[in-house]
This record gives sequence, C-alpha cells and structure tokens, in this order.
Amino acid sequence: MSITLRRGLARRRTAGIDRSGYLLYDSDCGICLATAAWLAKRVVPSRLGLLALSDADSVPRIGRLVRGRPLATTIHFVRGDDTILTGARAVLAAVRLVPRWRFIAIALDNAAGHAVLEPLYRQIASHRRRIGRLFGLPVACPLPPRKGEIV
Repeated sequence: MSITLRRGLARRRTAGIDRSGYLLYDSDCGICLATAAWLAKRVVPSRLGLLALSDADSVPRIGRLVRGRPLATTIHFVRGDDTILTGARAVLAAVRLVPRWRFIAIALDNAAGHAVLEPLYRQIASHRRRIGRLFGLPVACPLPPRKGEIV
C-alpha cells in the first residue's frame, strides 16, 4: 500500500519573513562599537539600521517599542514586524543580514544554538568593558560611513 500526497501538500512553502531591522547597541562599549562598525561595512542601511541606545528615540517606532526596557543590560534587535530580539538571538538576527555569514547564523538560530550561545553572550556582555580594554578597543569612537550613505 502506498500513500500519495497531492503536490500542494508535499511541499510546504512559507512566505518570506522580512528580517530587516534595527540593532540597538551601547555606544560606550568598545565591543559594541566594533561590532556595529563591522556590520556597517557589510550590510546596507535599508536592511540594518544601527542605533546607539541614546538615539533609540530618534526613530519614533523604535523608541515606542523599547521604552521601559532595560536597554543597557543586553543588545536589542527590532525587526520590521516589531518583534524584539535580545542577547544572542539579536546578534544572530543581525548576522543573518551579512552576506556569507548568514549561513552560520541560520545554522545556529535554533534551540541548540541558543542554548550554547546565550550563556556565551551573557559572559561576554557582563565583561565587555574588560574584554574591550584587553583588545585595545576604544571606549567611544565614531562609526564609519555606511554602504550607500552620503556623508
């Protein structure tokens, strides 16, 4: 006995999710600035907005969504559909937008990846200033111009 599925049921198609958004980072943190600068060189501004925590209110939608949240404790990624991701999930959401790196982020963006990456993210975040000094990262420096951005 064999079971035949209709063609429409055999393949499950999902609508594309808009993964663009804004990454909110701490502008007093060398690691955060280095990460934002790295992302700025690789992702066009129309896909990834980079906002310092102090500038979150400069985009009214973002300011409204994150108002009252403890922004300084973890990195935040606000997707186009108003979903807010924090910690390792926020980092993965941003890395998904980077050509060639997105495959690594996709592979790690699951329950097992989160179980490994979230504690690692928490350790790095809680020691970020010390780690930044260890690598000689500046406490504060301006971000370079973005791809497609007019200076």
